[in-house]
Amino acid sequence: MTTITREVRINAPKEKVWDILADFGNIYLFNPNVPTSYLTSDQKRGVGTTRHCDVAGPFDGASIEERIISWNEGESMEIEIYEGKKSPPFKKAIASLRVSEDRGETVVTGTLAYTLKMGPLGYMMDKFMVASQFNKAWTGVLAGLKHYAETGQPIEDPKVVDFTPVAVVA
Repeated sequence: MTTITREVRINAPKEKVWDILADFGNIYLFNPNVPTSYLTSDQKRGVGTTRHCDVAGPFDGASIEERIISWNEGESMEIEIYEGKKSPPFKKAIASLRVSEDRGETVVTGTLAYTLKMGPLGYMMDKFMVASQFNKAWTGVLAGLKHYAETGQPIEDPKVVDFTPVAVVA
């Protein structure tokens, strides 16, 4: 399983950052890799909530279906990518987001853990292509979240996102 963990410090209250993350259908507002997204469930928050995301960037033209599988109000959530079209062939993919406070800032720690299908071929695809693309994409998600939480401005052009404040966590 490949695991990518990033951390970003956001100059905004924890509650505001959590509310942005909890607005599950509107990830397109801060994710530079997702030009459109919307809820696919009547439920709007918590375990069982689902959404559809169209994907841009290296997987342009792809789409994924996601659902919340773990929810700790105001603190953390886990999201499973359970289906995809023209996207990487995931055997399993889970994104975890944790929100905490530190010295007047909000710290968001995001972990993306996934395994590709296709056995040894999937492993080689991951090592030589997919992992580097997901590293960049996951960094973009957290940098976009920082931008949106601090400015209130949605990401319309991924080139305006400052990727430097995102830290790699071992």
